[in-house]
Amino acid sequence: MNTDSSNELALGPVSKRKASTAINLSLFLPGLGQVYCGALGRGLLHLCVITALIAVVIFLLATQSAPPKTIFITFAILTIIPTAYSAWDARRMALASREDYRLKDYNRVSVYVALIFLTLPLLTGLAFSVRENFLHIFAMTGSSMSPTFDEGERAFVRKDSYRDREPEHNDLVAFLNPGNRRQTWLKRVIALPGDTLEIKEGIVHLNGAAIQEVSGVQPDKTNLPPITIPDHHCYVLGDNRANSRDSRHIGPVPMIALVGKAVFKE
Repeated sequence: MNTDSSNELALGPVSKRKASTAINLSLFLPGLGQVYCGALGRGLLHLCVITALIAVVIFLLATQSAPPKTIFITFAILTIIPTAYSAWDARRMALASREDYRLKDYNRVSVYVALIFLTLPLLTGLAFSVRENFLHIFAMTGSSMSPTFDEGERAFVRKDSYRDREPEHNDLVAFLNPGNRRQTWLKRVIALPGDTLEIKEGIVHLNGAAIQEVSGVQPDKTNLPPITIPDHHCYVLGDNRANSRDSRHIGPVPMIALVGKAVFKE
């Protein structure tokens, strides 16, 4: 009876760990390189830490107003550095492994794939949750908000801006078109509930006085008789008044239709 062969089968075959494989696995999913090198607990720790860190970073960035470059740079730093460390650690473990390293029960492709399929849906779900609840990005179409937003530029909209408060005058708001809720429009808030609005030769009057338009607004020669904004509604106009379809055409916008506040553009 060949006892050596029996012991080898019981303990698992011999296969020295390759540094390149450990690095590639860690870069694909931090922690996999450690699992490959026989450190299951260490690998799961790396995986949990990087997943939690990504979750925290995404949440914090999604709930803070910041320029796109700041968001992307911060996200890159706080994810690339831990991932690089995980890859370096896996490489070090692989180089330190012995020629007679015996495969563990979890040194299988099926286990690696299972870890990937358990983690990726979590991150995908997190990204979807952020999009649905905190930050929405969409491309501008048309020139109704030019020059504030030109056609093709992307607007970053905070979807939590009006959960506990109403918009303010001159806020840039994204809202669902009441006539077609599959369309999202971006306009500027001109009047709020209780305000009386009138437009004379393109000059907007609010509660009897002409308003000071923000820089970039391009008035036209529109006339509009006085209108009082009803409760739970706001009156919105495009910055390029001559080429904008807004509350002059669809009436005051219900607050419930607001998607959020545009905080910056790319």
